[in-house]
Amino acid sequence: MKLNDFKLPKIISNELLEITVNVSNKNLLKALGILEKLAAIKWQLQGFSAIKQLIRDQHPGIEAVRRILQNANPAARSAILNNFVLGSILLGYRKRLDFYNKHGVAAPATLMISPTLRCNMKCYGCYAGTHEKRQELSYEEVDQIISGAADAGTNFIIILGGEPFMLPWLMDMLEKYSSLAFLIFTNGLLINDEKVERLAAAGNIAITIGLDGFREQTDKRRGAGTYDKATAIMRKLSKAGVVVGFSAMLSTRNFGEIYSDEFLDAMIENGAGYGWIPVALPQGRACVEKDLILSDSQKKEIETLANEARKRKSILLVDFYNDSRLTEGCGAGRITAHINANGDVEPCVLMPFAVDNIREKPFVDILRSGFFEGLRDINHRYCKETQTCMWVYKPKEVLKVINTCGARSTSEGVLDRLHELANKQQ
Repeated sequence: MKLNDFKLPKIISNELLEITVNVSNKNLLKALGILEKLAAIKWQLQGFSAIKQLIRDQHPGIEAVRRILQNANPAARSAILNNFVLGSILLGYRKRLDFYNKHGVAAPATLMISPTLRCNMKCYGCYAGTHEKRQELSYEEVDQIISGAADAGTNFIIILGGEPFMLPWLMDMLEKYSSLAFLIFTNGLLINDEKVERLAAAGNIAITIGLDGFREQTDKRRGAGTYDKATAIMRKLSKAGVVVGFSAMLSTRNFGEIYSDEFLDAMIENGAGYGWIPVALPQGRACVEKDLILSDSQKKEIETLANEARKRKSILLVDFYNDSRLTEGCGAGRITAHINANGDVEPCVLMPFAVDNIREKPFVDILRSGFFEGLRDINHRYCKETQTCMWVYKPKEVLKVINTCGARSTSEGVLDRLHELANKQQ
């Protein structure tokens, strides 16, 4: 199948865009009816059915979608539809299926890239805090990676770090791939007025600003004045029509704050349409700051906290600890992959183990490696169980794959932690 075969007729795309200008429930249902016809698998149809019910139930999540679309400028609104919903989820799936039929392995739906580990901050508990800062991917290497991903149908690219905006060429790279959807995780402090203008004009780049709760917690971890600077950038981006959200690492120090009404209201007031909430993991600096790691009882509370917050607040919340069940279990090595600043290819940014390097082996061959195949097999065998990160829920199985394939840890201390978890597994 040729690339052009995956393009949506412009008349349909234009009709959908007109519908999203007036984001009434009637129009949302009409848009879903059009998009539903493009569904390729049962999982997508189930998703559309669930969204329709949320609309009928007047769920706050639908109000969050309405707020995001209404606030987005025309370029961003077009990108939400064409680059993300169509390009990444619907038509992107068909393209990835074509890739699978050709190569015998599926391309990841989401590709994460950490092109640099340099950062303008030194936060305690940083997952990348103990990595070698001199490691860095070049413009040419990232260009080649993104180009190959686009050809394979991977339309959703997450850029992490380090601090991505430390790279002087980052905006040039993002603007080059105008048909893809990008999500950038950043502390926001390097986003000046010129970058705000370019982000607004591009439309296909969502900005996720890292915080740790209110001013006290954020400034304690990131430095005095950071909270005020970061939220000011959020408001400026939102005013320009850029899609913006927040990211907050859930730890023992902010456990009672992140899902609180007060904090979520503050994020909404500062322009956030969504929030990514991972948990502190024992890797990087958190390996030597273990008091950050949530207790087992706290981890059990997360799902309830997230679901209750979703019922109360009009903001889309991603519970990184439990939401994997929406994609039939942990996606590491299956629907996600992460390329770190050294070129090592990891199953996920939160599973820092690797066998191969993108500088030494074609990406498609890495996806077909015994390491990635072994992890996919774990998901296949246990996907019906309650499962988030597989190296948390099935550490013995993950450790067996790592030992069999000779995978190495790419983050200090994680292999010791995996052995600890495996010894506790029933």
